[in-house]
Parts: sequence; structure tokens; C-alpha cells
Amino acid sequence: MQLPTKKRSNYILLLTALFFIILLFYLPLSLVFKSALFPKGGGFSLKNMADVMSSSYNRHIILFTIFQATVSTLFAVLLGLPGAWLLATKNFPGKKILKAVSSVPFVLPSILVVLGFVIFFGNNGYLNRLLMGVTGLEKPPLRILYSMKAIILAHGFYNFPIVIRLVSSLWEKLDPSLANAAMTMGAGRVRLFFTITLPQILPAVLASAALIFVFCFTSFAIILVLGGGPAFTTLEVEIYRQARISLNMEAAAALSLTGILITLVFVYLNVHFQSSRNYHENIANTDYFQEQRKAPGKIFKWGILLYILFIALLVAAPVISVITKSFIIPIAGGAGFDFSSSAYSDIFRRSTANYGITLLEAIGNSISYAFYTVIFSILFGTLISYVLKGREKASAILDTLFMLPLSVSSVILGLGYLKIMNYLNEPLRSSPVLIILAHTVIAFPFVTRAVKPVMDKIKPELIHAALSLGETPLRVFITVELPLIKSAIFAGAAFAFAISIGEMNATILLSSENTLTIPLMIYRLIGSYNFIAACALGTVLIIFTFLSFIIMDYFGSDTGGF
Repeated sequence: MQLPTKKRSNYILLLTALFFIILLFYLPLSLVFKSALFPKGGGFSLKNMADVMSSSYNRHIILFTIFQATVSTLFAVLLGLPGAWLLATKNFPGKKILKAVSSVPFVLPSILVVLGFVIFFGNNGYLNRLLMGVTGLEKPPLRILYSMKAIILAHGFYNFPIVIRLVSSLWEKLDPSLANAAMTMGAGRVRLFFTITLPQILPAVLASAALIFVFCFTSFAIILVLGGGPAFTTLEVEIYRQARISLNMEAAAALSLTGILITLVFVYLNVHFQSSRNYHENIANTDYFQEQRKAPGKIFKWGILLYILFIALLVAAPVISVITKSFIIPIAGGAGFDFSSSAYSDIFRRSTANYGITLLEAIGNSISYAFYTVIFSILFGTLISYVLKGREKASAILDTLFMLPLSVSSVILGLGYLKIMNYLNEPLRSSPVLIILAHTVIAFPFVTRAVKPVMDKIKPELIHAALSLGETPLRVFITVELPLIKSAIFAGAAFAFAISIGEMNATILLSSENTLTIPLMIYRLIGSYNFIAACALGTVLIIFTFLSFIIMDYFGSDTGGF
């Protein structure tokens, strides 16, 4: 009697999960499709799509978006491969530090990356001032910002941890027998890599490249600020401009549909390479033993040191620059600089640049939205993990339905919610409800990715034994399963908090003057060249992100996903 009851409960929970994913994700997405394919409420038509593609300006934007994403992907892969090699094959002092530092960009909000790059790499940034002081030059030698170089460098910084994580996780588990056999036959290091190692790790390299391409293709804040103008406009920025500034929702919807079709190709490639037969055949039956990870030889030590220093410069310098800048106040009359915490005092007492709310209120908004996002993401992500467990036949279809939000940019999701706003009354339009729901849709897949692998490891015998004793499915979940997955839930919750508190792409479309968040306020402060206040607010965001990262790293060993 108990097992059928559990089966019936599972169907109810599955229908509940499907209801919410349709309501929160597929409905907004369908409204975007409707505007693109059913112009002005009429019948099906490709007119909007044809209008988009017939414009030379739009074609240029699409081609440039593909080009910058391709170049950025190549740079991120080249930047990450040495780190993957180090973590997978070598033991050296500072290995854990390298792994931790290389993960920092992946959890940093994009607006912090932008702010850090402006402060450190700008014409008047710390790096140029240092080089001018050393060389005696009167003009900055490195002109990086507001150029293609800035976009590629920032994207590389933001995405190279994906390569390190995905490639090293496969590389360290390769069966060493093929490499050992090749070495006994006289194969050198270079030939060994290209003939033995590279073909085995290639699925992971291609999977990470496909994922990075999607992230670079859908990048928004980095392009919006570091691109510096129309010459470097991408699809996401143009969607925002059409929807929020020009109020041309049909053009924005058509551009969104074009972007979705392109990114879906690369999402499919990512899934294909990670699930390919070669990806799993190359993994040895036993782990690559620690003693086989040799200490680097003398020839490689200097190269490893230089790589670590470069990564530290690329990762740590922009973050430290933001914190440092927040305490350095220029003295009136250009007589130098003074160390002061006045920017933080301003957070508590001043409305900044007449934006309608104070910086402290923006912080309060972000914390409040993140809190509700965490609650909803935990409930929804855990529910999905629960209903997917043990559904081998329908697992691939259901997993795709629930994980599709990962492949749709948050700008496009925000556009869908912006369309929903037209059907709401004024109190709801000006409330943060839609922002919180959009954040939940963006964050819950990460909770699912954290919880599901751990839930899948729970032995079915434990569940059946509890059910046979007369326990209800709810009681079994609370007493048996929940204690086993609580660490994964904490890790997923930390990720959801970090994503929500740093989210800008969808929020910028849905916010009003009363619902501004930390990232949006930082963006406005950058636009008004108030970098000291922006850095003070950025430091607050760094603290929240860093605390989330510590929690994720602490529980990460239990999740399999982080």
C-alpha cells in the first residue's frame, strides 16, 4: 500500500514542478516568441524575423556577437588549459590556492568584473600609473578599455575557470596505461600530448568551449560598459536598447529569438560532448593515484610560477583595486590623495546623484531579493531534484525541460517578464515580485545541479525500508533524505544568493527607481564617473560574494557540481 502512495505522490510533485516551470519560464518565453512570430496580434508571420535579418546593422551586430564570442572563447580556453594541466598532473605548493583563486571569477557578478577592469586597466588605472612611474612615460602605455581587447580580456577572466574545472576533472582521471606505453616506445612530451592526451581530453575541451561561447555570446554588462559604444554592440545590448530605450518590443523579440536559436546549438554541443561515449571511455576504472601526480621538474617551475602570478594578477588585481579605490579620496585642488572611509559613511546617509533611493536602500533591496530567491530556489530546485530521481526513461526529456533556463540569456528572460508586466496592475508593476521571480528562474538550476547528484547517490533500499515500516513519503524525505542532502542544499543556496545579489541583466529591464539593486546602482555610478562610491558599493558586493564562495567551497565536495 505504501509504494503506490509514494508513486502517486511523485506524480503530484512532478505536475507541481511542471506547473511552476511553465508559469515562471515557458510563459514569459512564449510571450517573446509571440511578439517575434505573431506581429501586432495577427497570424503567424516571419515578417519581424525578415526585418531583423534584412537590416545591415542587425546583421553586423549578429556577426560581431559571434566573432567576439569565438575569439573570447579561444582566449579563455588557452588561458585555462595550463591551469587544467597543473591541477590534473602536478603536485606543487599552492595548488589548493590556485584552484580556489581560479574559481573566484566564476562567482563574481559581471558588474564587479567591469568595475575592477576600469579601475585597474583603465587609462588612469593602477596598472598604467605603475608603468608610467617605472618607465617615465607621460601617456598611459596600455590603452585597453573601451575596445575589443577589453572585451576579450574580461571574458577570458570571467570564463577560464570553466576550462580548468571541466578539463582537469577529466584529465586527472585518465587511464595512464596508454601514456606509459607511449613513453616506453620513446614518445616525447609534445608528441605524447598531441597523440595520446589531447584526443582523450578533447571532449572536455570542446564541452567547456561550447559553454563559454554561450556565456560570451549572451554577455551583457561587460559589453555594455567595456565595449564603450555602437562599434562593439552585441545582440544582448541591442535587445536591451530596443526594449527599454526605443520601446520596439517586436524588434527586441525577433532579436531574442535569433539569439536563442544560435545559443541552443552550442548548448546542444556542450551536452553532446559531455555525454559522448569518448568522454566516459577515457576515464580509468580507478582514480589517477596521487603518487602518479609528480612534482614539476626544474624546467617547468619557472613557467608554473609565471602562470600563477599571471592568474593572480588577472584575478586578484581588479578585485583588490576596487577595495583600495573605495578608501582613496582625492584632496581638493588636486594636491594628492587621502585615505578615508567617507565613501562608506555616504552609504548610510546620502541619496546618490538623485537616484531616488540611498545606497543603503539599494543594499537592502539586493539582500531582500536574494533572501526570497534563495528560499524559492531551494524549494523549486530540491523539488525538481526529487522528481527527477529514479526516472531513467523520461530523465533526459524532463532534465532538458527543467534545465533549459541555463541556455536562455537573462536579458531575454527579463524581456519576457517585461511583457508580463503589461498584464499587471500598477502596484504589482512597481513591486519587486517579477525581479524575484526572474532571479529564481536564473538561480534554481544551480540548486538542482548541486542537489541532484547527491540525491541520486541515496540508496533506494533506505527509502523502501522506511516506506515498508509505514512512513509517509513526506516523513521519509524529512527523516531520511533531507539529512543526506542538506550540505548540497547549503551549497546551492549559497550559489543562488550570489547569483541573485549580483544579477543585473534581467533586473535592468524590470527595475524602477524604488527597486534599484547594488549592481544597478554601481552601473549608474560608473556612468556618472563616481568611481569612489561605486567602489565602496562594489566592496560591499565583494563581501557578500566572498562569503557565498566560502560556503560553496566548504560544501562543494558533497555536491559534485562545484
